Amino acid sequence: MLNIYKFISVFFIVTLLATLHPAMLFAQMFSIDEPDGRTERTLGVYTVLGASWEMADFSYQGDVAEADDRVDFNDSIFRLRLESPGINISLGFGGSFTGMNDNSYINVEGRLFNRVGLTRSDSFLLTLPVQLTTEFTQVRLNRTDAEFNQSSLVFGSGLSADMNFGERVSLNLQATPNYGFSFSQGNLFGGSLFRIDGKTLLFIHEVIGEKSLVLGYHFDYSRYRIDVDLYDYDYISHSITLGITF
Repeated sequence: MLNIYKFISVFFIVTLLATLHPAMLFAQMFSIDEPDGRTERTLGVYTVLGASWEMADFSYQGDVAEADDRVDFNDSIFRLRLESPGINISLGFGGSFTGMNDNSYINVEGRLFNRVGLTRSDSFLLTLPVQLTTEFTQVRLNRTDAEFNQSSLVFGSGLSADMNFGERVSLNLQATPNYGFSFSQGNLFGGSLFRIDGKTLLFIHEVIGEKSLVLGYHFDYSRYRIDVDLYDYDYISHSITLGITF
């Protein structure tokens, strides 16, 4: 429980700082103006609520843990996502209902970001995302007391591109490497975390009124190197996402 309290505290502090400095939260709002003065859909600015089916591999990379102390798994995870301008939140969990029989898994993540515009046209926007991410991850082995508890704070940047293909279809591509610190098993700065994540989101606009249907793919690679090597794990996941804008 200590780690999840750390996650909540860190995320609250980061959110408060971002609220006090709103210029760090939002990139410039680019839009396409019609001749009659109407402002059309803002390119690259969406709020998406979605659900993902995530195929994940959590593999031990050290050499000191006994079999009963390892929490490796290769199973499916269900994840809820809220992605909006300036902040993303996700909740992932796995257990018997996702086909994970030997382990249980929970992950809570919050990300604050600002997208710095690099180049744009009426149908293309290239930005530099600057982001701060905090998360809590817990993996348990059901047959023993072995578990992996980790909270983290990482900073990252990369590239993001938004493209319009006519009035009804647009696409978002993004990839960001991240690096930071872990807060594991009750320790302050227990180790390091290197992460690369990316996504491809296809928007089909005006499917339900003004709402858009979102089809997506998310990729996540996380490299945990914690304490000695008892908690050294690699996490790789591929997610298929279905969502809607509002």
